[in-house]
Amino acid sequence: METEIEIKFFFNPHFADQLLAKISQYITISHKDQMMYNVYFETPSNSLRKMDMGLRVRRIDDKCTQTIKTSGRVIGGLHQRPEYNENIEGLHPELARFNSKIWPEGCDLEALQASISPLFNTDFRRLHWLLEMQDGTLIELAYDCGKITAQENESAICEVELELVKGDENQLFVLAEDIASLPQVRLGNVSKAQRGYMLVNNAQFQSRPLDFSELNPKMSIREALSVNFQHGLKHLQYHEHCYLATGDFNALVELNKSIMFLHQNIHLFKEAGVSFIGCPWIEDLQWLARSFSWVEERLVFQKLLENKAYYIRKLPKLKQLKKKLRLAEQSLPNEEDIFNMLHNSRYCNFVLRLTEWLIQLEKRNDIVEKDISMLTFSDSVLTESWSSLKTTLSSQSKLTIEDLLKQEGVLAANLMTGFSLGNLFSTEKSVEYCYPWLDIYQGIQELSMLETIYELAISEEDNETQVEYFKWVQRKQYSLLTAIEQSKQRAISNDMYWIEPEN
Repeated sequence: METEIEIKFFFNPHFADQLLAKISQYITISHKDQMMYNVYFETPSNSLRKMDMGLRVRRIDDKCTQTIKTSGRVIGGLHQRPEYNENIEGLHPELARFNSKIWPEGCDLEALQASISPLFNTDFRRLHWLLEMQDGTLIELAYDCGKITAQENESAICEVELELVKGDENQLFVLAEDIASLPQVRLGNVSKAQRGYMLVNNAQFQSRPLDFSELNPKMSIREALSVNFQHGLKHLQYHEHCYLATGDFNALVELNKSIMFLHQNIHLFKEAGVSFIGCPWIEDLQWLARSFSWVEERLVFQKLLENKAYYIRKLPKLKQLKKKLRLAEQSLPNEEDIFNMLHNSRYCNFVLRLTEWLIQLEKRNDIVEKDISMLTFSDSVLTESWSSLKTTLSSQSKLTIEDLLKQEGVLAANLMTGFSLGNLFSTEKSVEYCYPWLDIYQGIQELSMLETIYELAISEEDNETQVEYFKWVQRKQYSLLTAIEQSKQRAISNDMYWIEPEN
């Protein structure tokens, strides 16, 4: 068995000359130019995928190798996967050649062999260099260009992969940061095989809501820290891919939530005594938050204009109002701007540096000062944060718009803390507890929509129309504040789900 440790980049072939110039700056031990023909196999019932395995046969020149890859893990663009390789004759796998220990207990190998068939191909030209770093570390750099083919469907391949052959894993990141400085490079956490399976199923990336991080009560603070940051990074990268593949704005909304989640976990784990001093990715995260700070504003415009502007349909001069809203929306970053943000070297370096930090985190024992359990820590953090917000809102006999806007950031932070720690307790109770708070948060966002109309009303030259706008906004605000007040009463009276009731 071998364990691949590699960093994968998605690359633009237009910048191949710059890549070659970058590679020429390093000591090259060897260089190859090969065509690689790869066939991936599966059974009609997806038996291999159910075992978290992928089966491939690769032909280079006249030599064929069959490979089983297990699930391993992906952090950022770093792929760590155990794999098993055996030389074979021809392009059809011979499963009996693999070590019998790799198969799950009870696996019928003969039945599996009889049912496998080709699923898709990945065929590409690979230019690869064996590079020697300063301390003698050897890294293979591969530049792959070709295509994935599944029946009638095709998808282009253009990737750069860095694989550690021998030596210091840190040198992999040194080289990766250099590659990240090239134009239109981004970290890839989706393998060729994953893309192939999606192509077979005609599947596309679809936006999906942020979920609870997969913590469990037995984890240490350090383990929980690692899991939460991996959770946020995975959500971020998934929606980066989703937006670039589909152009779905909802993917950017979720990407922005990922940024908020990561920010909140910095504040959260500082409370546990974790030191983030000297983390180079924190400034990059702050830059990323600024770069996508307009997303909430665009979300307001989109909600006002969706369903043929149903929300504002009763307002006078609707046609002119819609035009003003569209013009205001067009002043925000466009598709080209967003593409450039997601292909910015600083964004790539952020993912890379956070990935490196997460890998180092697993090897360090000095990152956490306090020796407390996750349940004790979570109980303390959740009690303090929600009690403070409840006290603040309870002190207001009747909420005003100003009161709510002041608490928007605190409420958002508390909800992100819920996504961070909620899995330690009853998921059902966690969701139930958050419902009225989510209603309040959504109500605050709707108030932002009304504020947008109010600002347009101020600049309206026709006095009659202006008065109608102001009246409409006031009616909506009154109705919304009444609904938020009801949600507030439910939220305040909710039992704190993380505290066990006394007998």
